[in-house]
Amino acid sequence: MIGNATADPTEHKQDNGTVTAKVRIAVTGRYYNAATQDFADRKTEFITVFARRNLARNLLTSVRKGQPLIVTGRLSSSEWIAQDETQRHSLNIQAEAVGHDLTYGSAIFTKPLRTADVPDVDPQTGEVLSDSVSEDAEDAFETESADDDSLAPAF
Repeated sequence: MIGNATADPTEHKQDNGTVTAKVRIAVTGRYYNAATQDFADRKTEFITVFARRNLARNLLTSVRKGQPLIVTGRLSSSEWIAQDETQRHSLNIQAEAVGHDLTYGSAIFTKPLRTADVPDVDPQTGEVLSDSVSEDAEDAFETESADDDSLAPAF
């Protein structure tokens, strides 16, 4: 599916502690109308996208309202009777992958730090507790800061 996020994603925690996220996208298809010799929009469909675990965490930090998204996953529908006795339905996707549609802008991909590489921080002062950072992480931070001085592309 290709569509635009209708709102910022929302976080939901399951009883077992896993994180899930939900975002709705608006999908409007286009078609060529031979009678008018022009393109026209189809009816806009609103689809709820559900994500779990790492995908959910990354979705929560990366996606904002209005951004164009490409979503792959399993499509399903739900039907229920509302309080006013009307029949309701919704389209849902259990997402396997979500990304920005680069047709409309650019993005920068950033891998999150591994848990082992995130230092402990004193909650009172905000100071990094030095003995909690692994030597590999310290080396990575030193290498990153040294590399930041030269922004010339490597051809």
